[in-house]
Amino acid sequence: PEPLGANVAEANEAAARSKLDPQLVLAVMASESGFNPLAQSAVGAQGLMQVMTKVHSEKYTSFGGKFAAFDPLANVRVGVKVLEECVRAAGSIEGGLQRYVGATNHGDDGGYGAKVMAEYERLQEVAKGAMVSPFSNSAGSATVKAPLPKAAPPASSEKSPRLALN
Repeated sequence: PEPLGANVAEANEAAARSKLDPQLVLAVMASESGFNPLAQSAVGAQGLMQVMTKVHSEKYTSFGGKFAAFDPLANVRVGVKVLEECVRAAGSIEGGLQRYVGATNHGDDGGYGAKVMAEYERLQEVAKGAMVSPFSNSAGSATVKAPLPKAAPPASSEKSPRLALN
């Protein structure tokens, strides 16, 4: 929990500096890497935010170079900067996500934007104190349950998992 907490704190700080919603940044992190700071795609995207290091190598200069892509804090800062530029250039979050995933020249982003937006909505509900299923319903959006109790009840034999971030 401590490394993840540090990454979440950095996402909040970087989002505040860039005027992006922290839950949007966390939704991108969740969608891109599943919060794995060592994630690497076959096309060269790296780290928590899956930044294309070859494309954005200059943004890593102040962090010591392209190998900083696997430093979670550097990756979050660079990824948020890239996301901010994409949203600004597109004029909307949805358009920014399409640019972020590299689908600006395509009519379709392969469902990436919808996936991130569904996660974004789930995280917004969690931030409001709602108990949210970690699984999506058939429509692709999160199923929101009742508000969280002040103290979590003891574990029961119930099989359906719930996600609660305190």
